[in-house]
Amino acid sequence: MTIRALLLLFMFFYLSGLTYSLGQKVNVFPKKTDPLHVKVELYDQLMRGNHWNEGAIMQHVIFPPAGLERPIVGSQADCLDPTSEMLAAYSHKYALTKDPKDRDIANQIFEAVLKLEKVTGVPGLVARSFNQTDEPLWHEEVLWYHEWHKSTSLPGYRWLGDLSSDKFTSICYGVGTFWELCADDAYKQKAAGLLDRFMGRVVDDNFKLTDLDGKMTMWGNFCPDLPHQPLNSLKMLMGLKVAHRLTGKERYNEAYHMLIDRYHYDDEQLKAKMLFPAEWRNVGDDYHAARSLYMLMRYEKDRNLLNKYRMSLNRHWEDWKTIDFEWESNIWFIMVYQALTGEEIMTEERKKAIKDMWGFERTTREFKIPMKGGGTKTVKSEEEGTAAAMIRNYWFGRYYGLIDPKW
Repeated sequence: MTIRALLLLFMFFYLSGLTYSLGQKVNVFPKKTDPLHVKVELYDQLMRGNHWNEGAIMQHVIFPPAGLERPIVGSQADCLDPTSEMLAAYSHKYALTKDPKDRDIANQIFEAVLKLEKVTGVPGLVARSFNQTDEPLWHEEVLWYHEWHKSTSLPGYRWLGDLSSDKFTSICYGVGTFWELCADDAYKQKAAGLLDRFMGRVVDDNFKLTDLDGKMTMWGNFCPDLPHQPLNSLKMLMGLKVAHRLTGKERYNEAYHMLIDRYHYDDEQLKAKMLFPAEWRNVGDDYHAARSLYMLMRYEKDRNLLNKYRMSLNRHWEDWKTIDFEWESNIWFIMVYQALTGEEIMTEERKKAIKDMWGFERTTREFKIPMKGGGTKTVKSEEEGTAAAMIRNYWFGRYYGLIDPKW
């Protein structure tokens, strides 16, 4: 073969693989037959390589040509969830390993949560996600959640607003776990400061999440003067308990007991789990309840309140004890229950579900991208979901002795 032919062959393979090398920094996937610790390590590399947006973790990434070289194109309404999951994962991991590298990664993820506040320009107002871009990106008006803003506090950034009660839970759970297990003294102060500003704003606004315009967000109602879901009563009690633990400020303890004594949030939270009819059960709600009960039951010392929270946990357990393991967080419910109660409920079937945990498959689909002059173009691209919950599940289980490192 001539030199010219070799060069042409090289250029063909180089150009055919260019979009993948630009968009996907990590391309090594585990096999389903791999040991659990191998799967977790490879998915961790995929998440930090392909989903890392200045420390924030993208829940969904679209690669070139529909996406960009940086992981900032994709649906982003839930980015606080995988960000908090990875923050909790590395906090549990550091608590086990004491490896400064693990703490450094956790610090970087926490700094991204701080940036989610800073980018809004309003102390205590936290964005769902942010992107470093001067112009709106095509996904902002096409993919779910459209309330994007140009940042006035961080020029060259855009951020996604309309925070919801599930992201409230992510912030309190992720930051609280980081403060408890991983943060040094300086980062403990930063974490306490963030939660003080965030929860202080919620309390000042009569237990509502309010947006840039000062109005309550679509799913931001924890208010005692408005009808709200019992699950939101549980979430608010958790948020106030975590805020008091981190900051030591009595205002959060007073607000906690005021909602209990005057508005009976402790009784309302008993109905956080919908059991009947069965088709109304919502596994997403279960996830928010599991995180809330995990934080709340470990921090509460009052026996009467603990009994009520245990009743809420038992009500959830009525469903969880027969739950399937289709969703990655379902097995975490089982681990949370054992960690909170001390009951030995790890059957062989549940152990197998832990060993079989899986992150995501890389898929290919077509995207309709709007053009500036009008109309759309159809582009086929690869995309990835998130494995953050799986990684959190693993290090949570390792921390509580529920997962054998040899698995």
